This record gives sequence, structure tokens and C-alpha cells, in this order.
Amino acid sequence: MKRITIFLISLLVVSCELASTEPILVTSEELLAAQTEIIRLAESVPCTNASEWKFTPMGNKACGGPARYIAYHQSIERNFLDLVERFTTLQKTYNEQNNVLSDCMVVAPPRTVQCEGNKPVLVY
Repeated sequence: MKRITIFLISLLVVSCELASTEPILVTSEELLAAQTEIIRLAESVPCTNASEWKFTPMGNKACGGPARYIAYHQSIERNFLDLVERFTTLQKTYNEQNNVLSDCMVVAPPRTVQCEGNKPVLVY
């Protein structure tokens, strides 16, 4: 009985703390900074072997789905995908907070990545 009482009190305290938190406001400057960081990281590795490159959806259209796709080198995968996921979540929140509208067109994924001039190019 004592364990159940302690559990219920703990649950109540945590619930009150969660309920009192303010919603996170996302600014366009924050979105731009996050996008700039992602692009900087993606461009930090020269594209010399296309088989070492992958792509991932990035961003969130107001109607749903990714805003675009971006290429990245396998050596930066973990950090890169974390940044892209954070950006996508921020953009979704921003869209909802600001009633953003989009064209609702589906962005098709690329077929592959090619290297041109030491830069990755998505091939559709």
C-alpha cells in the first residue's frame, strides 16, 4: 500500500510539472540557423565516391511530408540525422504555431546520389 501511495504522489507531481510548462515557440531565425548548420555539415565532406553517400527527407511541409531531400556522407550519419530530425520537428512546430500554408505537392525521393565537382547531387 505504501508503494502505491508513493507512486501516485510521484505521478501527480510529475503531471503537474508537465502541465505547467509553456509551449515552445519556434522562430524563423531558429529554423534558418538549424538549416544552415545542417547544410554546413553536409558540405563538410567532399563528394568523391557516390557509393558513400545517402539521402534523407528534411523539413516538414504544412500539409505533411518532407519539404525536401538532402544528401549526406556516411561518416557524419549519426550527427547529421539527429540535426535533420531536430530541424524537421522545429519546422513542424513553427508551421503549426504560425498557420503556415504550403503547396501540398508531394516531394518525391531521389533515385540516387552522384558526385559532381566534389559536391553531392541528387538524381531524380
